[in-house]
Amino acid sequence: PLILLLHGFPELGYSWRKVLGPLSEAHRGYHVVAPDLRGYGQTHPKCIDPNDLKQVHYDDPIAPFHALNIVEDICALVKALGHASVAMLVGHDFGSPMAGHCVLAHPSLFRSVVFMSAPFVGVERPQMISHSQPNNVPCADSATRDTSLTMLVHAVATKLAALDPPRKHYTAYFSTRNANRDLLGESQDDLYKFLGGYYHMKSGAWEGNNIYPLPSASNPSPTAEEIANDLATLPEYYIMPLQENMHQVISRHGATQWPQMEEDAGKLYTSEFARTGFQGGLNYYRCALSPPPPERVDDLIALAGRKVTVPAAFISGAQDWGVYQTPGAVDKMKKLCGMQSEEFVLIEGAGHWVQQEAPERVIAELLSFLEKV
Repeated sequence: PLILLLHGFPELGYSWRKVLGPLSEAHRGYHVVAPDLRGYGQTHPKCIDPNDLKQVHYDDPIAPFHALNIVEDICALVKALGHASVAMLVGHDFGSPMAGHCVLAHPSLFRSVVFMSAPFVGVERPQMISHSQPNNVPCADSATRDTSLTMLVHAVATKLAALDPPRKHYTAYFSTRNANRDLLGESQDDLYKFLGGYYHMKSGAWEGNNIYPLPSASNPSPTAEEIANDLATLPEYYIMPLQENMHQVISRHGATQWPQMEEDAGKLYTSEFARTGFQGGLNYYRCALSPPPPERVDDLIALAGRKVTVPAAFISGAQDWGVYQTPGAVDKMKKLCGMQSEEFVLIEGAGHWVQQEAPERVIAELLSFLEKV
């Protein structure tokens, strides 16, 4: 039986290295696969001039990175591996909404799903965006009724910028032209330190990750100002100072080193992203915040409102702000999936990189879930 593991940002299939073997060896044996998703690692063109990495690809079409195109990649991979179905599809971080789109679009192909670190809240019906409004931002009163990531970022951007000090959402920053250049830094050593700091600040080891549901999540109709004030309490790697880039945020907090046991992983991540740049992964954020490709509108309309009908679970670190960064997302996911309390698991001591920080517990939870489906 096939288990398919989908990574997030800024990660690679290598992010699953600690769980691949044990999952494969469990019970009667599983075929466990963790690909580099489109735009990452070994899917990336091999021959790119390193001097061009900070320039290329932002102006290329982003439609190839739309969620439904990634779904087609994943379905094609299953077929290429010679399997007729997937026993368990697991998605971490941005892999979570990719997994969600897969099971909504192809419930007969994927027999169960596990979302990790990012609650999946379903597929939105495509929104008509007025081009008369600045930056194509939907009106705030309609946006505050929808707490999905896409509409949330648009709805509160102005309110965040008006705070003292002014702030911005990290997804908006990741969608900017300069994000790839900023993250790469000035050298491989610079990149190594940035990635180490980013991983540390989002881990359970960083003292700033004491998570809790945001108050506005309990309000069925929060205002944009209430949401912005809630979000402003999140760490700066989520709600950034308006005039800073992510590299500056991480450096200012003094988090620049990998844990000793992860130095080899840090070297691999650094060498791969130094070779490919981040733009492929950043395009996922751009797609999430942009109108869909015209050829995908009918598909999205068909998926909008569908519930997850296969067995579903959620696993995250108990110190991962990704669980609650979108107010109301957890409750929405539970309703969408019919998820019971025992299928919602938070692992103490772990942060955002839960499968790397607490692999034994993640393996145990995945196998326990598999036994029930």
